Amino acid sequence: MARLRTLPEALAKAARADAGYLFLSADGGGAAPDAASGTYRSYADMQRLSWQVARALRDARVRRGDLVAIVLADAEQFLTTLFGASMAGVVPASLYPPSTMGELPRYLEQTARILRACSARVVVTSRTLAPSFEAARASCPDLALVLAREDFDGDAPEPAAPPSLDDIVLVQFTSGSTSRPKGVALSHRNLAANVDAINGPAGLATTDADIGVSWLPLNHDMGLIGMALGPFEWLRAISRHRATISFAPNFAYDLCVRRVKDKDLEGLDLSCWSVAGCGAEPIHPPTLAAFAEKFAPAGFRATSFLPCYGLAEHVLAATFPPRHRAPRVEDAFVSCGSPLPGHMLRIVDEEGRPAADGQIGEIALAGPSVMLGYYNDAELTRQTIRDGWLYTGDLGYLSNGELFVCGRVKDIIIVNGPSGPSTIWPVSAADAWSRSARCSAAGPIASSSWQSRAGPFRPMC
Repeated sequence: MARLRTLPEALAKAARADAGYLFLSADGGGAAPDAASGTYRSYADMQRLSWQVARALRDARVRRGDLVAIVLADAEQFLTTLFGASMAGVVPASLYPPSTMGELPRYLEQTARILRACSARVVVTSRTLAPSFEAARASCPDLALVLAREDFDGDAPEPAAPPSLDDIVLVQFTSGSTSRPKGVALSHRNLAANVDAINGPAGLATTDADIGVSWLPLNHDMGLIGMALGPFEWLRAISRHRATISFAPNFAYDLCVRRVKDKDLEGLDLSCWSVAGCGAEPIHPPTLAAFAEKFAPAGFRATSFLPCYGLAEHVLAATFPPRHRAPRVEDAFVSCGSPLPGHMLRIVDEEGRPAADGQIGEIALAGPSVMLGYYNDAELTRQTIRDGWLYTGDLGYLSNGELFVCGRVKDIIIVNGPSGPSTIWPVSAADAWSRSARCSAAGPIASSSWQSRAGPFRPMC
């Protein structure tokens, strides 16, 4: 097994290779991104820029272990700030920036709550947003410093005192879709174990020849920022740069089916796309089928789909299906595959007992990717991680060793009727809207217990 590396060690190793990032951008006319409208940074460039960040944090007297909130929309700035913060031994936390300046007051109110909850000492943001965060310091007693990322420049040496594998590499916040956002504290060991498992032979089996394309924002929120403005740009980037790997939520694939015109398929070549990952939200079989059918003329293959399951508390991924297999569907649920190597998964019933094959219960995970805990929330950590197992709050079942995700424990409603207690599985509002738009209505599905499965229920995030 490869030696686990801290984030700075991984970047240093990558910096010795002739590879890097191409940060793409659309031109003013909305054209698809290409090499001419992007900026290439080798991994060596990224390492040098990250040293600048580490030096700037040191010069600002940011102490080792202080939490530094990163609020940046620019991908290059975000990554180098994350790497540099890690090199400096501080705790970086990823917070999403406002999507528009019009929502700034509400955004600052919500973000100030998060900053208070995690006792953030520093915010690194853009020059545009820095004055707003300076004003927010009045309501954040621990927030001592607001730094503009554009001010980090000049040459800098490699930082001393690198982090250890058990130091916190990142605090990533959950979306807060079912509760207040929670800060998930991940160690360098967590991150390295998950990335190694994802890239290993039982995962993506990546090689130096693989090229990845992503339009996803580099914070926790996979809200299709930018995608809604032009889903075709994502596909054009895959085609033009001959990408082999690209991941997106179900909604992205659905958006492409609905918004990309047939005439746009001319010149589009998706035959290079060998891993079309799908996760982060409910996966709908009709969406995958419609995408495969629509883009087959462009060379897309249904066997490229890789439906997977994961969550912030487990770094990223928890399960993968076999590669080069069309999605496996049961009762309108999609298989998300088996646990990553070196990791464990089980389904438990309402009493915490192991569930039988095919029985719906709560998904529990164990292994080296399980988070350290919720930042500044020991009680919630104790409730969520018990005897080494992470209780996810997600519902699912196992069939022939593969996981099928069915929803959230919080979405269950227990009602008493003439025949005794029944479990009602609500359909999400977004899913109900989606199906009603296609003249396909469905109501709640009731069952006597977690042991039975009934369609057409769809999972909820």
